Amino acid sequence: MRVRRVQVRENRGIGFEEARTMAKKEAAKFLKEPMLMSWMNRFTGQHYPDVDCCQEEGKESWEIYAESRGGNVRIEVGNSYVFIFREGGLTN
Repeated sequence: MRVRRVQVRENRGIGFEEARTMAKKEAAKFLKEPMLMSWMNRFTGQHYPDVDCCQEEGKESWEIYAESRGGNVRIEVGNSYVFIFREGGLTN
């Protein structure tokens, strides 16, 4: 998994939509059509998908969900948000 960190001024109060936009732009440096597979708001503890499908040491279910479906680019925006992307678009 490729991991990239996008630095932001934490005291600026970045919101989810802005963080997602920043993450997608960063993911586009590695993926032609980035598709968001999962995310985590570390500040609130909210994550998507909200699944309890599995556990693996050191990983949470939303991370495992994304990785098992091809998620291979992890973008961390500041200290508050994590997004996992995979290549999107149609496959033959």
